[in-house]
Amino acid sequence: MVALTLNGVGAKYGKHTVLSDVNTDMMTGGGMTAVIGPNAAGKSTLFKRIAGLSSGPGTVVLSDTLKGPETICYMPQDTGANAVLTVYESVLLASKQGSSWRVSDSELHEIDQTLQALRIEDLAFRGLGELSGGQRQLVSIAQALIRKPEVLLMDEPTSALDLFRQIEVLSFMKSLAAKTGMSVLIALHDLNHALRYCENTIVIANGAMAASGPTSEVVTAAMLRDVYRVEARVEACSLGKAIVIVDHSIV
Repeated sequence: MVALTLNGVGAKYGKHTVLSDVNTDMMTGGGMTAVIGPNAAGKSTLFKRIAGLSSGPGTVVLSDTLKGPETICYMPQDTGANAVLTVYESVLLASKQGSSWRVSDSELHEIDQTLQALRIEDLAFRGLGELSGGQRQLVSIAQALIRKPEVLLMDEPTSALDLFRQIEVLSFMKSLAAKTGMSVLIALHDLNHALRYCENTIVIANGAMAASGPTSEVVTAAMLRDVYRVEARVEACSLGKAIVIVDHSIV
């Protein structure tokens, strides 16, 4: 089971520092960590830094890794999908990155299972250009999962989905992480989703880490006031989880 730790992680674009001093305790596999914060706070930059797509100070430490086909997989908000491909072809192409182009029956079976798990098997032979934004988002999740990463970075993967599909996908990802030992870091805007599905939370604000730790300890009225500039309450609900109730914004 993989474990991920961030030590003083930052990022630069040229000489300009856009993210600094992100430190976390060891995040073990088998669960989900929410990455939250205002727009343009640096969440996507953090994911790119962890994935090795940008440079900067600090270290990203992986320990007890199984050295699978792809240790870290980054799923960006905009995947730039090739509209010429069908859904099935795009997932197959994702599965073959860095490996032989020979396709086995077991690999085809895994693709079928992945599409079925996300309930998009009916889209298999439709072109990507024909799909809605939400459907393309589900295909992007399938492309990421077929690579069997040990650390999966999901940048707002439910932003184009309706509420039913958001809950369905997040429940599936939580179950999959627990089953496989995968570590999932997921950027979310809905703080109630973070409270419901994520054991831990990292808060990014103004290009730096504002808080990190168990979600129930991080998502507080004080944090909401300081980071999001809203007066809000965090209250228990009937399901045993907490919910955020916003009273008003702070002018």
